[in-house]
Amino acid sequence: MKKLLYFFAAMFAAVIIGSCGQTEKGDGVDSDSILMADSLAKAIQRDSLEWVSFTSKDLTFFGLHGHVKAMLADGCTYEFDTLGNWVRIADVSPYGRKIGFYDEYSVYTHDKNGYISNEEFWEGGSEFVWSDGRIVGENSFNCAYECRLSYEYDSLGNIGAVTMVESDDAGDTWSKPSRIEYKYVGFDKQGNWSLRKSHNGTEERFLVYYDNPKRADHAGNDFLPWDKDYIFIGTIGNEKKRPLGISRHGGIYSVLNGTRHTEVVAYDQAAAELTIGALRASDDKKLGEFKGVVSREADGKFRYKGTFTNTNGGSVAFNLVSL
Repeated sequence: MKKLLYFFAAMFAAVIIGSCGQTEKGDGVDSDSILMADSLAKAIQRDSLEWVSFTSKDLTFFGLHGHVKAMLADGCTYEFDTLGNWVRIADVSPYGRKIGFYDEYSVYTHDKNGYISNEEFWEGGSEFVWSDGRIVGENSFNCAYECRLSYEYDSLGNIGAVTMVESDDAGDTWSKPSRIEYKYVGFDKQGNWSLRKSHNGTEERFLVYYDNPKRADHAGNDFLPWDKDYIFIGTIGNEKKRPLGISRHGGIYSVLNGTRHTEVVAYDQAAAELTIGALRASDDKKLGEFKGVVSREADGKFRYKGTFTNTNGGSVAFNLVSL
């Protein structure tokens, strides 16, 4: 709820800017505030305040709010249940597994208060430090290395900067602090960030949400790529477990050599034929198209199956199922 108050402060500031014209530098309202305020205002017009402001301890771990169903980030999918509990990373549980040698995914544990407190990966682990309902620090380590992170939050409740110190000799000597500052340049329809930048590069994430059952325009079980967002996962050519985000506002998908963007090009509802453009993330240059048929599975999920053709004429089959 504290983060939501930050959002409303940003919304109020945006209204003041809109009514008074340009502001002088130093007024304390930046483009991040305006972008999030606009996104959140539209979300509240569409849904109830209670629905938009919903959060949980697991969602807070990822810096999220709202009834998030799944997130696509760093080439991986993260799924949540209707109560905001994190239940799946890719195709495995984030909890209770035994870490194997070169295990691709970490295992997490909660503390007695329900906060995610520890991460275990095959060569080491991390401990998360919580204060006032959010993460303020992280300590990561393996047999020959230790790293300590401290987080600072901006006026919108997002991580604004991270300070890091490192040691490679069991903690006897520490590096000088280094600092990473984040600039948020994109927010989705619920006010969660979708694009941020730092001197380390650009980070993108794509979110899909549970439908609000109280909305009059609740779409039900129809596949509507012009109105709803989807995450599919499956095989693209020889690459397995590839996630693909679809949205009328533009999505993302991941292949072994990086992240790409998507755009809905055409959808013939009668024939259930969907065409998705594949774009290079750096400049949105077209790289090819997914073209196939969408069908409904017995469990209510959608299957998207067809052929991806690149701009050089090469093609591979794809077979994806929605989360």
